[in-house]
Amino acid sequence: MATTSKISRNTWHARLNSLPSISHPLVEGIEEQLSRLRASSEAATSSSLCHRSSSLKDLYESLDDFLRLRHTKQALVREENNKCVQQVLDGSFRLVDVCGTTRDAFSQMKQCLQELQSSLRRKRGSESSLY
Repeated sequence: MATTSKISRNTWHARLNSLPSISHPLVEGIEEQLSRLRASSEAATSSSLCHRSSSLKDLYESLDDFLRLRHTKQALVREENNKCVQQVLDGSFRLVDVCGTTRDAFSQMKQCLQELQSSLRRKRGSESSLY
């Protein structure tokens, strides 16, 4: 009976050693950045959009750094992680699509603002010539 107890304890101890004891600082930073992005419920002003875009850029760079770690690469290469890797790739492609769409929307918005400014200048010029 003492032998069974000893074996169980050793097996349990081995399982605990296989788990990471401390999270990598990049993982903690990524989780913090994600929670900040999720918590931001500011109105959609230009400054808040710029801040969120900057935060999203920082998050993307942190994820890139994390994916370049040797341990991460080794974990992703394992056969049992194929489904997880595929999900990450799909999410990355969706993110790239969203970024492209956002860039196009900002470009169109910039063009509309330039046209509006030009129109206002022309209108002010024609009003001042009437006086």
